[in-house]
Amino acid sequence: MKRQILLEEAARQINDRGAGAVSLNDIAERAGLSRNALYYYVTDRADLTFQCYLRTCESATENLAIAYEQGANALERIRIYTERTLSYERPTLAALCDPDFLPEPHRATILDLDRRNIETLENFITDGVHEGIIRPVHTEIAAQTLHGMINWTQLSYKWLNQKDGKALRKRVTGSILDLFFHGLAASEGKSFACPIDVATLTARPFNAFDRAQATQEKMAQLVAAASRLFNRRGIDGASLDDISASVGATKGAVYHYFDDKMHLITQCYERAFDLYSMFVDVALAQGTTGFERSMMVMHLNSQAQAGPTPPLMLQPGLLSVPESHRARFMLQSQEIWRRCEAMIREGVEDGSCRPCDARAVADVSAGAFLWLHKWLPENYVLTPFQVADEQCRILINGVAR
Repeated sequence: MKRQILLEEAARQINDRGAGAVSLNDIAERAGLSRNALYYYVTDRADLTFQCYLRTCESATENLAIAYEQGANALERIRIYTERTLSYERPTLAALCDPDFLPEPHRATILDLDRRNIETLENFITDGVHEGIIRPVHTEIAAQTLHGMINWTQLSYKWLNQKDGKALRKRVTGSILDLFFHGLAASEGKSFACPIDVATLTARPFNAFDRAQATQEKMAQLVAAASRLFNRRGIDGASLDDISASVGATKGAVYHYFDDKMHLITQCYERAFDLYSMFVDVALAQGTTGFERSMMVMHLNSQAQAGPTPPLMLQPGLLSVPESHRARFMLQSQEIWRRCEAMIREGVEDGSCRPCDARAVADVSAGAFLWLHKWLPENYVLTPFQVADEQCRILINGVAR
């Protein structure tokens, strides 16, 4: 019992602060343990994180097994799995954002368990296609899209300043299943062709002979490289050495432009919110219906996250960001959320979107693209634009026939 309380409290802190910033003293105190008693259960912060991540993977494996046994078909199994995973009555689990924080072989163990769970979820979808109750879809992207929405939902309430509880979990769970099964479009067989390539949209003129521009470009390259590695490995799993090496620089070069790692992290969030806001602005300017605008936001974000220089995803560690930045980032995330909600409401009113819980759909749909860089391999067979097409195809009409 003490160990379960310890791991649940640790999971909360990992989700709030990130794996590398949890306080063992604080966790021990909240779990009713002395610091010495804590070491009866774990050896250090990395071991505690490993046990929390192992618990997350084992819970997913159990939920998938129960869903397989109890579900009469693929859609029922997906529903049972999603509802069990997001049930507020079940213990708090750590989101698998920082596996690279773990030393080997623990890192490999967690990644392998997570991969197996995703493959099982993908098999549910494949079975549904064979049964004729799920549309022919890109099963890997479909499974990862659902997985991303589920994972994001366990973190988003912090970013969006919501109170986690039974009511919120029921609302977002219902919206995930409704969106994944039935999509956003009001009419059957609706399609969407995004007219914008993110790479072109975000391209900037650059004069290598202008000293100020050259400095800004070097900083921009470091921020983009850091965002990519933080998305893939987690903020605590990517070091300054990793980031500098990825652009052929030294760690000293990073410190030339940034005071410390937290300064770099805040600059990554600054860039991310600039991009997220730009995508909403472009969608509002170019879309003609609520549906078109909503899907353009989704497509642009999917392209960006699948591309080589993605914006930093919103992830665990919010409470580790300095308060002045944290409050502003939360306000920015809430403003983008409200603007996306308004697009969906507009779509319901103009008849282009299905009636839905627009507020919850605007929340959960972000998980579809925010988790992309966690699984998408380098040199993936599809281009970023094609990945975005596949994701949007799933969220337009849903997977259920």
